[in-house]
Amino acid sequence: MNNDYFIIYSSILLIKKRFQKQSKFCKNYFLLLLIITFLSITVIIIYTFFKKYFILNNNNKNINKILIKINSNILLYKKGILVNGILSSYSNPLITVIISVYNSERTIKAAIRSVQNQSFRDIEIIIIDDFSNDKSLSIIKQLQIEDSRIKIIKNKINRGPLFSKSLAALNSRGKYVILLDSDDLFVNENLFNICYREVKTYNIDIIEFSGFQIHTNFVKIGDKLPSIPLYLRYKRKNELVIQPELSNYMFLKNDEKYKQIDGFLCGKLIKTSLYINSLKIIGNHIYNLKLYYGDDRIINFILLKVANSFKFLEIYGFIYYYNKYSITKSFKNYRNCYDDLRYINFLFYFTKNSDESEIVIYEIFRRLNRTIRPGLYKDNIHYFIILLTDILNGKYISKSSKNKIYYLLKELKQKQKEI
Repeated sequence: MNNDYFIIYSSILLIKKRFQKQSKFCKNYFLLLLIITFLSITVIIIYTFFKKYFILNNNNKNINKILIKINSNILLYKKGILVNGILSSYSNPLITVIISVYNSERTIKAAIRSVQNQSFRDIEIIIIDDFSNDKSLSIIKQLQIEDSRIKIIKNKINRGPLFSKSLAALNSRGKYVILLDSDDLFVNENLFNICYREVKTYNIDIIEFSGFQIHTNFVKIGDKLPSIPLYLRYKRKNELVIQPELSNYMFLKNDEKYKQIDGFLCGKLIKTSLYINSLKIIGNHIYNLKLYYGDDRIINFILLKVANSFKFLEIYGFIYYYNKYSITKSFKNYRNCYDDLRYINFLFYFTKNSDESEIVIYEIFRRLNRTIRPGLYKDNIHYFIILLTDILNGKYISKSSKNKIYYLLKELKQKQKEI
């Protein structure tokens, strides 16, 4: 009996010991699995967050090579049609490149050179000088001597980019237009060829392409510049988008709220007739809206309303320089607040008969932090109160948006009493 008891007891101890070993192993295995899972999730989160900053590291050297090539002495005589040693213009150019210039003496030469570097030669280059007071115009005239495709228009007073780009478009002869800011660059020398072949083959109204956004205070040649790809996160790549879907392509709607996702005119090849029709819709607003920030949004919004077809090509075509000292980024000293209010007013009356009037709410609170507030509580508060009152009574404004507008109105009226 004692032996049986001893055997049973020994068996229990052995089983218990084995179980403890297995339990310890399971605990260690589970802990290891938990650590691996945690590390994996952490890596995924970090990669997702910083992806846009690292995705182009391998392309930095290529970008710098292109920048050096563009800004070096390009041998124009190897390309295009030469007449007496001058690069000659075409009688009926297929593409018009529009560059609006204001005090861009440090960057305008590189911008023009990047256009001249295109393998597609059937172009005209319209440069509209918005009453610059630096050496921009003299630099442009010097480049015009060697390239008769360059056409110069000079404003007699400073009119702002909306008026300048519109005037250039109305004077363009190309079947398509491409807009380039005076501090940006085209970096793919086959870009125009690729885009034109696409629109000609499929009869597309607007072709868009991506670019690199580079944060720098001035154009650096040969240095390594941190660059971020533009547009790639939300665009449907290499896919034709047609109406009626296209009309809502600029704004993404989530939870009954519109969130803007596309306000760029640069990076697009646009049918000229379509662009001019968009300008006609704006009408006299072109002359009244002296916008330094937001002019592209107005045109782009209307373009996607009147266009029939749109395609985003997944190619890198240009460099967008984010210069914190540029006029569009300096919000403290120059902003005419009343012009911004007229921009919002135009957008509201253009959309007030549809649920897209919610776009105005988004724009108001986006711009309050940037452009309106610095000058708002002086001469323009009365205009803004009138505008917000009209918006508050809008038929398609949601309840949550009306609440936001209501409290903003209350704040402004209190400020008006203090003034």
